[in-house]
Amino acid sequence: MLKRFIPILALAGLCWVVVLFDQVLWHGQLASHGIVPRHLSGLPGILWSPFLHGSFQHLAANTLPLLILGGVICARGRSEFSLVTLCGILLSGGLTWLIGRNGSHIGASGLIFCYFGYLASLACFDRKIGTLLLSLVCIVTYGGMLRGLAPTSAPVSWEGHLAGLGAGVAIAWLHEKLKRTPVEEPIPPGPPAKGGAAQP
Repeated sequence: MLKRFIPILALAGLCWVVVLFDQVLWHGQLASHGIVPRHLSGLPGILWSPFLHGSFQHLAANTLPLLILGGVICARGRSEFSLVTLCGILLSGGLTWLIGRNGSHIGASGLIFCYFGYLASLACFDRKIGTLLLSLVCIVTYGGMLRGLAPTSAPVSWEGHLAGLGAGVAIAWLHEKLKRTPVEEPIPPGPPAKGGAAQP
């Protein structure tokens, strides 16, 4: 049973390892390698930003929702978790690069909002009782996160939160669309036709 949650545990563990090395060895210098909007040099930060945090307190605040929301998706399936995580990092990071304020955007909160947006919107695209209950529980439990979408001048990337939420909804729509698309199997060739040429 625990094997099902190895991907999200590994992801959270990697975040802690990166922050540990950053704070102890590099004195927080990795924070400058996040997403720097509309700068080509900031594009690699799309991949690195979810693993970079400004402090242990920053990462500690993100760890529990990351584990819970990511764990729910892991419970649904490893392939689904891989799809949501990879697409979420790329899509939310890309949107943050486009709309974010100047600065280095770091932290796993964009990915957390992606997980929340994915789970909360699933019921809109997969109209089943189980999916509806899952979305409702997610909204009731973590709906307060939506306050993080309000624009603010504080050093909090509300743009990353908004990008993550939008990415999660888009991935939920795409995932259910792909599930409903029938796969066309090739028709095997039939036996050769019998009979000869017509006699004159």
